[in-house]
Amino acid sequence: MKRLILILLALLSVQIELLACTSAAVSAQRSSEGVPLLWKHRDNSFSNTRIDHITGGTYAYTAVVPNNRNYWRGVYAGINEVGLGVITTATKNLPSATEEEWESCPRKRVKGGLSRRALRECATIDEFEEILRTEKRARGFNSNLGVADGTGAVAYFEVWDLGYRRYDVSERSEGFDVRTNFSHARIVRTKGASERRYNLIMNEMNNHRGNFSPQDFIGYSRSYNSVKIGNVLANDEQYICANHTVPRYSTVGAFVLVCDRKSPRMLVMNGHSVSSVAVPVYVKAGCHIPQCVQGGAMRLLSEDFRAKAYRKIGEKKFALNKDVVRKVLKIKQPKISMPQNMPQDIHSFNVCIDEQFAKHEQRVRKVLSRF
Repeated sequence: MKRLILILLALLSVQIELLACTSAAVSAQRSSEGVPLLWKHRDNSFSNTRIDHITGGTYAYTAVVPNNRNYWRGVYAGINEVGLGVITTATKNLPSATEEEWESCPRKRVKGGLSRRALRECATIDEFEEILRTEKRARGFNSNLGVADGTGAVAYFEVWDLGYRRYDVSERSEGFDVRTNFSHARIVRTKGASERRYNLIMNEMNNHRGNFSPQDFIGYSRSYNSVKIGNVLANDEQYICANHTVPRYSTVGAFVLVCDRKSPRMLVMNGHSVSSVAVPVYVKAGCHIPQCVQGGAMRLLSEDFRAKAYRKIGEKKFALNKDVVRKVLKIKQPKISMPQNMPQDIHSFNVCIDEQFAKHEQRVRKVLSRF
C-alpha cells in the first residue's frame, strides 16, 4: 500500500507537468501600475473555469476556479481584498519525500489547496511563508508559487513535499522573474519545451524597454514566437505543436494580477488567449463580474477556436492551422480600459464589457465559419 501511494503520487505529478503553465512576477519598480504584477498563462485539459468572488475567510478574494460547485474547490490564480495575489505552475524536478519520510509526517490536507488558504488567510507574503515554515507535513505536490502583496513584496516559492525555497524578485537586478515547469532549487534542470519557454520569456522581458504593463503580458500570451525557430506564423510551412510557444493547444486562460492594496484587480482571459478578450475584474466589486468570464461565452468561443486552429495528427500531436490563427489575431482587441480605481458604476462598466465581447465573438465566429 505504501508503494502504491507513492506510485500514484508520481503519476499525478507527471500528469500535472503535461498540463503545465508559463508565468512571470514583476516588482513594483518595473510595473506600470506601481505595484507588483503576477502573470499566469494557463495550460490544462480542464477548461471549464469561471471567475468568482469568494467570501467566508479572513479575507474575501476573486479567483479562477472550477465552474462546478460540486468539483474540487481549488484556485488556479487569485487575488484577495488586501492585494495578496497567488499564481502557480507545475514542476517536476523538486525532491519528493522518501517512503519513510512520507509515513512519519502528518498529512492533513487543506481543503481547496495552498493557494486557497493563502488568499483566505494572508495579507502578506511573510504570512504565507509562515504557513510553509511552521507546518511540517507531507504536502503531496510540487509547485512553483508566485506570491505578491499590497506592501510591494513579490517572490516565487518553490514548494515540495517537505520543504520550500523562497526567491525574492527584489533581489534580481532586472526587477522580474519567470517560472515555467521546472524549479531552481535543484541543480538538475529540466530540459525541453519547458526550458525553451522559460528562455523565450526571459529573452522577451530582458529586451523590453521601460516598465511592464498588464497588456504586455496579454501580448506574450498571444505571441507565437519560439526560441528555436522564431515566429512560427512567419511562413506557410507545417508547424507541429511542440509546446515551445506560449499559446498552445492546451491553452485555456491568461491572467494578470495587479497586487494593489487599495484597488486589487485582475486582467482576465478565461479561454484560449488568441480568441479571448482581456477583461478587467475588480476584487472590491464583489460578485459584480462581467458575464463573459463567468464560465460561459468566452470559454465556449475558445473551444470552437481550438477545434479549428489545431488539428490532431497523432497521439498527443497537433498541427497548427496557421491561416486560422493569423486571421483571428488580426481582429483587433476591443478597447477596454482598466482604471486604477474601480469605476463607480461597476454594473454599467461590466455591461459595456459584455457588449464589446459579444461584438468580438461575432467577428471571431465569422472567421471560423470560413474554415
